[in-house]
This record gives sequence, structure tokens and C-alpha cells, in this order.
Amino acid sequence: MQIQITNVLKDEVTVSGQTLTQAATDVSAYVEALTEALDDYLNGDEWRQAAIEHTPCEFRPAGSEATGQQIITMADRSVTFDPRKNWDNQTITKGAVLAGSVIFTEPTDKALVISKRFTILDHNLMAGFTEGSLHQTGEKLLRDIEHEAAGKIAGILATAPSTESFSETKPTGKPTDIAEGLIDLLTMHINQTVGISLSDFVVMLPASLLAVLERAAQRAGVEDIESLIGTSVQPYAGTDYGLFLLPKHFTSLSYREGRNGDVWKIQATRNGAHQCWDIEIMAVVDIVANGKVRVKLTADGLQTEAVAFPMITRITLA
Repeated sequence: MQIQITNVLKDEVTVSGQTLTQAATDVSAYVEALTEALDDYLNGDEWRQAAIEHTPCEFRPAGSEATGQQIITMADRSVTFDPRKNWDNQTITKGAVLAGSVIFTEPTDKALVISKRFTILDHNLMAGFTEGSLHQTGEKLLRDIEHEAAGKIAGILATAPSTESFSETKPTGKPTDIAEGLIDLLTMHINQTVGISLSDFVVMLPASLLAVLERAAQRAGVEDIESLIGTSVQPYAGTDYGLFLLPKHFTSLSYREGRNGDVWKIQATRNGAHQCWDIEIMAVVDIVANGKVRVKLTADGLQTEAVAFPMITRITLA
């Protein structure tokens, strides 16, 4: 993620087309430059493209519902579900989903409000600031928002009905050994119904594994983690919920646009009582991760039932 700060110089700054003298010590100029840069990036095409590359997602107009999808299954699979009784008073707990059946997705019962709020105190900036420090602040804010929001999403996915969980032993050894072990685990748990290789999925993983995988990528002589694993990677911060395989062919996130077409709302409020600025960055996103499919409860297929279909794989490391 990269943002562009508006011409912040050592002794002056350009804000809203006006040059303010000695603005390098003007807190209001700092706040305006920061919020404008964040707004330009987060509500621009560059962020949307980056979001799509990291997780399957959509951006929907204000007032509309999240888009459910209907996808044809690629392989036969048996699905275990809550006991259902058929017309013959038989209790059915497992049914076969045949290749060619339709999977349809719905939002989870929990939506996520992404909110990052922080305070900029006047006395912290009265000594002055530079374009570089302003740029670094913006970059850190974007990274924190990305990782913390992904952590909240991981928490919702961990308990979603369509998430299939497996427990595995955590690989040990040198970074290269750990990376190879993790890649092997991911490959062994590919859901063949919604993808046939790792490249068909986005991998969500704890940020604590980033350093190990980056070192392994360096030792392997590849550019980054994505090149090492062979697919997109989305790190998350907070509680360790394990690794997730999100199928790229299903929309996992649905961002709500405001009436002005913006996904993100950036608001700066002057707090005179404490001589500071309060800044809030906020967005609302639905998680479209409840997969459902119809299975037969009778041999003739006249009685069917919609049940949760496992399409997201979660691997916890013991």
C-alpha cells in the first residue's frame, strides 16, 4: 500500500491549493494533508485493486444487498450436517453432493465495522514534522488497518458454518523447513470441490508467520511470499485462528459503499478541550462465507434439504 502526501516541505506545506507559511509546525495542516492522502488512496482505484488481489471481494452500491453466488461443484463430495428426518421418518446426517450440483453463498450473521480511531496531540507536532514522517505515519496506519481488519474477519470465519477445520502439528526447524511444512499442509487440505490447486485460493495466515516465510522466500531465491507459496497471501493480526484457504471463485467480502460512492469514511474532529485532533477511519463489510447446497434425503431425490457446505478450510497448528 502506498499513499501520496501533498507536497509537505520543511518550511511550508501545500493544502487545498494554498501554501501555508511555516506549516511544518501547523497541526491542522498535518491533519488535513494526512486525511486527504488517506481518502485519496482508500477511496481510489488503487486500493480496490489491492483489496481484490488480497481477498475475493466486491464493492456494492449503497442500499443494496451483498451478492450471493451460485457455483457449480467440480467434484463429488459427502457432506455431514445436522440430523434431518425424511418422509420415511429416517434420520439423515450425511448426504452426497454430486458433481454439477449448485453451491450458493449467503452473508454470515455477523457484519464487520472496520474502525480505526486515533488522536493527534498538538504538542507532539509543535516541534515540526517532515514529509517523510507524515508518509511513514500514513503507511503504518494502512498496514495496521489491513492486518487488524483481517484479524476480525478471521475470527468470524473461524466459527462460520461453512468453515471446515483441521488440526495439525506445527512444523518446526529452520524457516525453510517450516515454510515447506506449511505449504505441504495447505496443499494436503485443498477443497477439491471449489479449487484444484493453491493458486485457486487466497491464504490468510497469522502475521507471526510472516518473518519465517519471508526468510524462506529469500533462501529459495524468490521475490516474495506469494511467489514462494504460489498464491495470494493475506496476513492478519490479533488472536491466532490458524491458516485459512479462501476460494477465489467465491466472493468472501462485500464492502458497502456510501451514497457518495466511497467505501471508507475518514473524519477529523477538533477536540479543543484536550488540544488535539481525533481522527476516525471507518468502513462496513459483510462476510459472504455461508455456503449452502441441496442434498437428497430420499433415494428418489424428491425430498431435498439445504445444508451448510464446507468451502473455506481452516488449519489450526497445535
